[in-house]
Amino acid sequence: MNVLFAASFGGHWVQLKRLAELVEADEAEFVSTGAGQNGLADYYLRDFSVRELHRGLWQLPQALRIVRQSRADAVISTGAAPGLLVLFAGWLLGRKTIWVDSIANSRRLSLSGRAACLFATQVLTQWPELATGRVRHLGGLL
Repeated sequence: MNVLFAASFGGHWVQLKRLAELVEADEAEFVSTGAGQNGLADYYLRDFSVRELHRGLWQLPQALRIVRQSRADAVISTGAAPGLLVLFAGWLLGRKTIWVDSIANSRRLSLSGRAACLFATQVLTQWPELATGRVRHLGGLL
């Protein structure tokens, strides 16, 4: 299975890298805005291929192209707009889509998480009290 991981750059990468180490993927690739900032991608993701999603008006067509070119069977995403956009592109192209709601609090999913619930195949959260319906609890993975 080929997996494309997408996130806004920063702390979300640490969480996705932990998940990437748990997923048995034949090929894993990462995509983000700001992936090359300060060499952080080199530090956190030195074992993976990282693609840049440029900000601007053409972000959705670019996200569609990245998902198509990656030949990913699944898109796993977290964070804010860039991660949500790549997840949406994966859904449009018929890929399995998994949202990791890492910025929720114990009362409700994040705004991005609530949007992801509209189209994601699966939504995961670290808060057991938010695990209802299609939202599942991640346990101690994050």
